[in-house]
Amino acid sequence: MQRYNPTFLLILWLFASACASKVVSGGNSSGATDSHQSSNASSTKKNDKSEEEDLSLYRPKFKNSTGQNDSGKETPVAPKTSSDTPMHVNKRLDAILDTIAMRNKNVKFTNGFRIQIYVGNDRKSADDAKIYTYQKYPEIFPYLSYQQPIYKVKIGDFLNRMDAERYYADLKDLYPSAMILPDRVEIKKGIMVK
Repeated sequence: MQRYNPTFLLILWLFASACASKVVSGGNSSGATDSHQSSNASSTKKNDKSEEEDLSLYRPKFKNSTGQNDSGKETPVAPKTSSDTPMHVNKRLDAILDTIAMRNKNVKFTNGFRIQIYVGNDRKSADDAKIYTYQKYPEIFPYLSYQQPIYKVKIGDFLNRMDAERYYADLKDLYPSAMILPDRVEIKKGIMVK
């Protein structure tokens, strides 16, 4: 005799019970005839229809031009309050937008790009690179940083890489070691870059 897995038997039993027809006992004895059971089943179908839930309470009620709803009864109209008017929503929205604007004013830096044009030990070369960018590109600001023993000159506050690449193409001939680097940039200066 072949043994079946208990989970297989459980699944088979659930499937069979789900597919079985519903038997409603109406208080009859177990010896009832088939004709009596079929009449009992038809009466339970009638009872099921009469016991259906009334969903008309949940249906939307629409008013026609005379102010009456679909059933013909006059419905009381609630007076409009100030919270129903769009102006109330606009005032709340304006207050939220003002709060966001105040927070944004406090943000001074963002992630952007700078062009590093000089890296080396010579202070005079670093100053020359800084002066050159002041004269050639007055709209972008140079930054000189020093970490012993290296001087670095980075220029610009570019909010997107495309602006940085436009200047990078001009600077590459004069400074062959120039490269575009991601950096934290000042938003106000980044907006002024043309």
